[in-house]
Amino acid sequence: MGEKSMSTILVNRETAEKIMNEWIKKGASYVECRVEARKFMRVEVRDKEIKSIDSGISSGIAVRAIIDGKIHFMIFSEKELDVEKIKKEKMLSERAWIKKVKLKETAPMRDKVIIKEKRPLETISFDDKIKFITAIHKRAFRDIVKSVLTRYSEEIVEKRIITSEGTNIYMRIPYVYIRHEVTAEENGRINSARGVWGAIGGFEVMDYEKVKNHTDEISKSACEGARAEKCPAGKFRVVLDGDLNHLLAHEALGHAAEADIVRVGSILKGKLGKKVASSIVNIVDDGRFELDGIKGFGWIPYDDEGTPTKRTFIIKEGILNTYMTDRITAEEFNLELTGNARAQDWTLPTAVRMRNTFIEPAKSELGMKNEELLQELRDGLLLKHGRGGQVDTTRGVFTFGVQEAYLVKNGEIVKRLSSTSISGNILVVLKNIVAIGKEFDPPQISAGYCGKVGLVPVGVSGPWILVKELIVGG
Repeated sequence: MGEKSMSTILVNRETAEKIMNEWIKKGASYVECRVEARKFMRVEVRDKEIKSIDSGISSGIAVRAIIDGKIHFMIFSEKELDVEKIKKEKMLSERAWIKKVKLKETAPMRDKVIIKEKRPLETISFDDKIKFITAIHKRAFRDIVKSVLTRYSEEIVEKRIITSEGTNIYMRIPYVYIRHEVTAEENGRINSARGVWGAIGGFEVMDYEKVKNHTDEISKSACEGARAEKCPAGKFRVVLDGDLNHLLAHEALGHAAEADIVRVGSILKGKLGKKVASSIVNIVDDGRFELDGIKGFGWIPYDDEGTPTKRTFIIKEGILNTYMTDRITAEEFNLELTGNARAQDWTLPTAVRMRNTFIEPAKSELGMKNEELLQELRDGLLLKHGRGGQVDTTRGVFTFGVQEAYLVKNGEIVKRLSSTSISGNILVVLKNIVAIGKEFDPPQISAGYCGKVGLVPVGVSGPWILVKELIVGG
């Protein structure tokens, strides 16, 4: 597929350039246009019945102009792209944001990034996709499973970012994702297990054998949880899997390290250059994370301001190294650009958002195999798969659900326990990390969306970590 797929995005580019010139005539010192088209398909199946199917194309232009230090932000759907009408009606009625800003200086970028699909999403028939989704959904019914909810989502994003500084970037990125929520019941005890499989690419991501096996694991987890003994509550020595690693890195720590959050209140405010974690800890937000040829779901080569992304060390060897920034906050905090300006789509302005966020060992030689971590744990709990929760970024406290718990004795897994929760203060937890793994869990199982301001794709599951003391249950 070429650049003309889905929409008149190239025509819109010409219109965007005209809009940009109009703002320059009005005295704008900077103008930025995001020309976007998104082709999507979403399917929901509940208990072997298709409940909804939604598909379509959304396209338009987001414009940000700065005049006298004040931001003017406006959006134009594809139907509105008549420059003369915009000049007379829309541009003149826009109001500026109150606060004056200054953008961090950056070199203009020119690039084209097209993700190749081995099985392009647009070439797979609707019937074949529905057949796949319903077959995988039905496979989740096994043993004592009583209910299954399956959601499938695909989206092809075309985007061009052009600015008055000379940036001109074109990107085409396809996403595909399936999520199950499986509920099992035995003797009145109900347990649910959730799991996802997704990646950047074409329908090859939905490899039947891999998705089938992953679905089997989710169903098995739901059934085992319904039969499991109750997980004890208290303070325990624990090993957390890659999914909980990501949950701590993204939710408990990461949002507090987004510079626009720091501006209004964060436990990390004023702590740059200070020790906030164990010296064996790095926390990374990587815009270009790949593992075994699989891109993390939050992979983006450029953010929505056209800034190249990179591997950003939020915490390095236990020291708070930087906040994540966009061009406004990088200038405000006198920090480097990290490429974290992201927007859900053309209808929303950018905000500082994460990409692929995880805890890793500060030095590669410190990384341990999973079985070595269990041996180091000796007696305690192995906790796997997060289930959401609550975070207070100003105090650093969190509570997260945990889908699977296992009793570990003498470094060996003894038995499955019921679902539970973990809670604490993230800075205390980070200082209590005594060992970190080197084996990343598959990126496909951590594909997801962050909902800070609209939804953006994020990942990625990290290595297992050993925490010497953590509050479980209660």
